[in-house]
Amino acid sequence: MASTTDLAKDPVVGSLGVCSPPPIAIECEAFTGSLAALFDVVRRHKVDLLEVPLLPICRAYFDHMRQTSAGDLDGAGAAVAALSYLVERKAWMLLPLPEPDREEEPFEPFELGEPSVVEFQAAIEALGIWHEERERRFFRGGDGAGYEIPFQLGEVCADDLARAFERLLARASPEPFEPLGRARRSLTEQMTVVLKALRLEWASLDTLLEPPFTKLEAVWWFLALLELIRLGQARVRMDEGEVQFVRATG
Repeated sequence: MASTTDLAKDPVVGSLGVCSPPPIAIECEAFTGSLAALFDVVRRHKVDLLEVPLLPICRAYFDHMRQTSAGDLDGAGAAVAALSYLVERKAWMLLPLPEPDREEEPFEPFELGEPSVVEFQAAIEALGIWHEERERRFFRGGDGAGYEIPFQLGEVCADDLARAFERLLARASPEPFEPLGRARRSLTEQMTVVLKALRLEWASLDTLLEPPFTKLEAVWWFLALLELIRLGQARVRMDEGEVQFVRATG
């Protein structure tokens, strides 16, 4: 409970400066006295502010302001300063404290057994098999550049070659059934076939590969042609909007 009495006639030097707060009486289980005394003991950590209710004190201050004249601005300001301090201090006390950092357990490294080639033998054999299969598929190797069309093609661009390949696929026959496990053809052998089929005069891809042929055969032909051009054993040009090939001489 909090109540007010008459203002002191003479200013008194207190904790808040020249003017002390009005003598607002405070009565509760944790503290009994004036607002100025409460401010002083809280500041000196002599009372637990968490057990002091501030709502009745604020109401008593407002009642005091309504009942007294407006001339004592210094006393009213001192009371507001005291209340602000108490409210802010209690608000900070009500905030939850951060949890203390847990001490991390020391890291114990795993003990690794000594390596053994026998344990990785299956993986080594699998990598060897995959490497042989990759070589049979004729990936370009070593430099990591992948398969690329040669730069020196004159006026022929990649789109021209793609259109010629599309026309060739359009003339291909349906793919026949092939039994599983059949040996894959070699690109080197296919390059030999294509090189023999190339003429000494310019010819289109449609005339070089006569039907019947399958789409797979068309793909092998086109890949072999690209590799022959890269190696300089064949040449390519554009003639009246048509891609033509010829065997390189000398």
